[in-house]
Amino acid sequence: METTKNRHFFKKLNFLLILTSFTFATSWLPFIRGIADGESYQWGSSLFGNALYGKGISGDFYYVVLNVIIGLMLMYSFYWIKNRIAFYLLLILWYGSMIANSFYEVFAGDGYMFHGDTLNVHLDLSFIIIPLMIVMGALVGHVILEDRKYSFVVKGTKKNKFWAILLLFPIPVQAVLFSMGEPHGITDRIGVIIALLQVALAWTAFKAYEVIKQ
Repeated sequence: METTKNRHFFKKLNFLLILTSFTFATSWLPFIRGIADGESYQWGSSLFGNALYGKGISGDFYYVVLNVIIGLMLMYSFYWIKNRIAFYLLLILWYGSMIANSFYEVFAGDGYMFHGDTLNVHLDLSFIIIPLMIVMGALVGHVILEDRKYSFVVKGTKKNKFWAILLLFPIPVQAVLFSMGEPHGITDRIGVIIALLQVALAWTAFKAYEVIKQ
């Protein structure tokens, strides 16, 4: 029987899953656009002062692919693998690298900048990224410590299938939108908005809607 304590734990786990879904945007956007847009799409990132960039799937695109794989594995591991050590390691890898890189960019680099040319978004996040990373790190540590106290098995439901299909369905449409029209034009903007909706809702496909054993 599910207790109030259990419900509180699963709420924390779900919140971290939702947060992970949103942080997945920086991997999913260049991945889907790099493949669909081709050489007309330029992307760039910075990791501990090292510039990573490319056009389409050229250059350092392997870094984007690796992040997509790790991000999907992490979201899946929240509920669907029994080996919780693997879940903890993926959490530490995902958020640890994010936190460490943020500190480096702010204190040793040129500041923490975000650029989204298609939607004309350019933000200096240097003043808020450090406290945000500290909170995220504390949440990750807390969830790992709490998770070690629980043993549960979840069952796939129609909701998981529904959300998975709904999130995958727009990909062919995005491929068409990104491959046609002018770079950063209206078709690209529609494709980016769809991609942002995908990452904002990605957690719904991985969430546990039915716990059958605790």
